Amino acid sequence: MQPPTDEEPIQVLHIDDDRSFLKSAKKCLNLQGDFVIESASSVDEAFEKMTKKKPDVIICDVNMPGTDGFEFLKALRESNYNVPFIVFTVTGDKETARKAFNAGANGFVGKSGETKVVFSLLKEQIEKAVNDSGEMKNL
Repeated sequence: MQPPTDEEPIQVLHIDDDRSFLKSAKKCLNLQGDFVIESASSVDEAFEKMTKKKPDVIICDVNMPGTDGFEFLKALRESNYNVPFIVFTVTGDKETARKAFNAGANGFVGKSGETKVVFSLLKEQIEKAVNDSGEMKNL
């Protein structure tokens, strides 16, 4: 899949067990840029949605009941599903970020902080991850 052009919105799959946060995050991200956002409240729901449509990027919380975000990322990478993956979690400490990158994440954003700043950082991470993945495919 080629990275989206300037005219095509980025297809985002956002996974978080907090349904109200998913709705708020969707609104905030849409204010930041041109995104089509699918939401899933569990990893199982995310896998189901991914069978129907491959996203350009995945945004995922790590602390969820059942399969957590790190297990999801590990499963994706082990199956060579290399869509860009951004960890988006309340736990914004360096150790969690290190664990995310070691597991194969392309980006990491902590949810804590001023909403406008957090979603601006998330937008930047999304665009960078999608652009970098497109460049790698073109090599």
